[in-house]
Amino acid sequence: MDPWTSDKIDDYGKLKKEFGIQDLNPETIPNPHHLIKRQIVFGHRDLNYITQAIKQNKPFAAMSGFVPTGQPHFGHKMVMDQLIWYQQQGGQIFAAIADMEARAARDLPLKQSYKSGKNYLTSLIALGLDPEKAYIYYQSQDYGVRNLAFEASNKMNYSELKSIYGFNNQTTLAHMYAAPIQSADILYPQTQKFGGPKPVVVPAGTDQDPHLRLVRDVSKRMRLFSTEKTNNHYKIRSRHATQKQINQLKQKLNKYGETKTYEEHIEIKTNNPEIPEITRQHEIQNNGYGFYPPSSTYHRFMTGLKGGKMSSSVEDSYIALTDNPQEAADKVMKAKTGGRETLKQQKKQGGEPEKCAIYELLYFHLIKNDKQIEETYKNCQQGERLCGKCKKETAQHIKQFLKTHQEKRKQAKEKLEKHLKQNHKPQEEYK
Repeated sequence: MDPWTSDKIDDYGKLKKEFGIQDLNPETIPNPHHLIKRQIVFGHRDLNYITQAIKQNKPFAAMSGFVPTGQPHFGHKMVMDQLIWYQQQGGQIFAAIADMEARAARDLPLKQSYKSGKNYLTSLIALGLDPEKAYIYYQSQDYGVRNLAFEASNKMNYSELKSIYGFNNQTTLAHMYAAPIQSADILYPQTQKFGGPKPVVVPAGTDQDPHLRLVRDVSKRMRLFSTEKTNNHYKIRSRHATQKQINQLKQKLNKYGETKTYEEHIEIKTNNPEIPEITRQHEIQNNGYGFYPPSSTYHRFMTGLKGGKMSSSVEDSYIALTDNPQEAADKVMKAKTGGRETLKQQKKQGGEPEKCAIYELLYFHLIKNDKQIEETYKNCQQGERLCGKCKKETAQHIKQFLKTHQEKRKQAKEKLEKHLKQNHKPQEEYK
């Protein structure tokens, strides 16, 4: 599984087990988004960092990037909705246009990515993101993230990238560089430019998990110290710290318990939960990064209108947020459903909404009322809701949604242009 070629996932249980993704219990999330409540967002890594920050009103960030290979569609809307929800919970939002990745992996010119990227950002703002309380950028224009990518690349090697992504002797260096630039995007919110280390969550599809596994490892390699809890002890190991920095840390820890210093680590006999944070602050004072391992959540892929995974590179598989509302409605009427082969079979056996692209549009995006969506599922399964009627109703939902969204896009475009003018180079500088 890799971020550029993965197909639709059929067994999420197997995927969670194979890659060590934790189950996500909606009851543990404060004010959960409907994507979480309905377990469309089904798994996570270390989301407890984020939930604690929300409950305790402490700083945290949410970050995602968009590869501008086509038009923003309802698959992208899942990520956008989550970023907006995290902003509403008090998080600082980072939205990147991955134009360097698009150039390396898809051969898209930067100038084209600039134009396409504005389409994604316009919809993100139209859906409800406040750009004044977010950090929006293009990878190629932000030298902070590019410098951090260089530092991250110093903690990676070819054999590792080959193992994770399947790179080979024909893979270009630019394509390989997509890995450290992605890692830099995810770690960027924790740099001193944005207030220093804090929990960061990346809402993602499962195809992005290779990036998340890599950046979690890299975030540890870039630390001066690592902290490990064992019984009533902490072991604080030096990764890149000098002996002087180790001795200074030991002096700070002496008052919290009995300490012993070894050549490359300190042991302290205590259960004090503040030890990791004391170590982190000491690292920051010594010009270290002090990164938290990034958290992540994983949502199910949307089914394409013709089956398979919804993808911006397969035109008939998706409804774009920029589609003409009537044309989008026509796509719905032609879409694959979970209905039986004949009307008689449908009434007798019932439909299969879990295999239906139309039901997914309703469940993921268009019907927010839980009771209504439960009735829709039940009526389909019992053969009371027929595909023709369901398509017509969904087509009307799509038309109304797109009309409203595209009206909001007009206002959002003005906000975005103002934001980009204040924060980014003009388009003419792209080549």
